[in-house]
Amino acid sequence: MTDKKSNDEQQEWLSGITIFLIRECELAYLDILLKLLDHYGFNVLCSVPIEGGQQQALAQWVLDDGPEQGNFTSSGSPPVFLLVVQDVHPVPAKRMSSDSSGQVKNLRLPTIKAAFSATISPKENKEEHPSPIHCSHDADQALKYLKALMPEQVSKIREAALSNDAAFRTPYPVLADLSKEVCRAKVELVDFHGTEAICKTFRPGRERYLEREVKARELGASLPEVSRLLEVGTHYLVFERYANCMERILSPRAPFSHHGLLPIWAIERVRAVILHYRRLGYECIDLNPHDLIYDPCQGLKIIDFEFLQPGSDEIKTLKGNYVWYAVPPLFTGDLPPSAQSSYRQCWFPYTGLPRTLCLSELPRPLLAMVRSVALVPLTLDGLRRVSWRHIQRLVRN
Repeated sequence: MTDKKSNDEQQEWLSGITIFLIRECELAYLDILLKLLDHYGFNVLCSVPIEGGQQQALAQWVLDDGPEQGNFTSSGSPPVFLLVVQDVHPVPAKRMSSDSSGQVKNLRLPTIKAAFSATISPKENKEEHPSPIHCSHDADQALKYLKALMPEQVSKIREAALSNDAAFRTPYPVLADLSKEVCRAKVELVDFHGTEAICKTFRPGRERYLEREVKARELGASLPEVSRLLEVGTHYLVFERYANCMERILSPRAPFSHHGLLPIWAIERVRAVILHYRRLGYECIDLNPHDLIYDPCQGLKIIDFEFLQPGSDEIKTLKGNYVWYAVPPLFTGDLPPSAQSSYRQCWFPYTGLPRTLCLSELPRPLLAMVRSVALVPLTLDGLRRVSWRHIQRLVRN
């Protein structure tokens, strides 16, 4: 039992390790795969070509892994390139049966493979393309590939993996996990020297997001809406904790809607925040209503500035801002997938106002009147999400 426990501890570093095998036909799309891996939080630890003598043997290993992998080698193109990647926060897959062999242990992997396949294989020719890239299913298979293909580098890869794991540890006792996807950072309620606070620990290699959070506080120190930092670490930030009572101020609420509308004063403050950063030459990219919280004592707060980045120039108008308008194609910074969302999709359900009316100061009675009319399309949107049977049950009850 002791030997087994010791062996498990020695191999614990392998829990987030995955080996990707890439064929020659996919090398042209390697940049796409690397971007997907970066988006979902993976770190590339090593990348090497596979020697000719190892290609056929490795292809047979893949075939032996299970019948579902047969198409990977049926194209006659063996793997020629290998990527060793690490996910310091893998999403464990639920065991579907007692026989879990061949089952992927990290749920991020099928998502990445599907996204990669959809990118390189047009829908109309999907049947003509071989299966997407192959990757190791679990720690045992990853270790098997490492020992066979690069035994002299196993120690170095292990050292890098352990360093990343250590950097991602929460520096304070965790009281609750508040994280969502954890692609860039995990968010937790912690005991900060006897006081409850929010700790945001960033994945290794995602320090630029941490730096933007810090920069946002420096530039927005005069804004009461900007959440306050209590501590800045190498890989983590500690924020003041606020009570989130957003539901108290979201009103009126359209029938069949999941939530009410932001009060007009809150829209005015969001407008002021966006304009403040624009005047300093920055854009609040990816700022959305879910980044707003309301504390009865502290007021409205904005909690996320990971994508705050320099814009095209110092601008004194809200027209064209990167929150309510599409980001220009020439922009070369980081963009989240949600940056493609339109004002209509993201903000209108919370403002109840056409975008034009959010760009400048207008009398509140006028805005209130416009919002009363906006309840009609918001109600219709809600009806589209509700089934006819559900409506019938509401009428009967």
